[in-house]
Amino acid sequence: MKLAVLLVLLIVGSAGAAENVHYFLPMLGHVHQSPARPSPSLTTVQCGHPLVVLEDAKVAIGPEWAYVTVADHKGFVWRKHLSATKPDCFQARHPKFFDALNLDLAELYYWGRLNDHWEEGVARP
Repeated sequence: MKLAVLLVLLIVGSAGAAENVHYFLPMLGHVHQSPARPSPSLTTVQCGHPLVVLEDAKVAIGPEWAYVTVADHKGFVWRKHLSATKPDCFQARHPKFFDALNLDLAELYYWGRLNDHWEEGVARP
């Protein structure tokens, strides 16, 4: 009986948490310390990585940013970089190619920063 109750609590608890799980869309990017693109990075994430979107009344953010947690970091990600469903990522479609790039941590960081500053469809006059 105790085992059945424990299983029900685990299932209900994980179902409630799963409602706020979103997946990172771009190939590489960052969880930021504050809701601004040039802010310091807390961690680098890649396409398909799950992030838990938090609702916290103490954290004031605009509509463009989401307050998230990943591992032991709490920070900010552009909402347009999040998806409620797991995306079809380049890394998953071409794992041998991506692994052959042999990117080290510093390279992952810089490619993620580049992606954070990239805006598709925006032209400057």
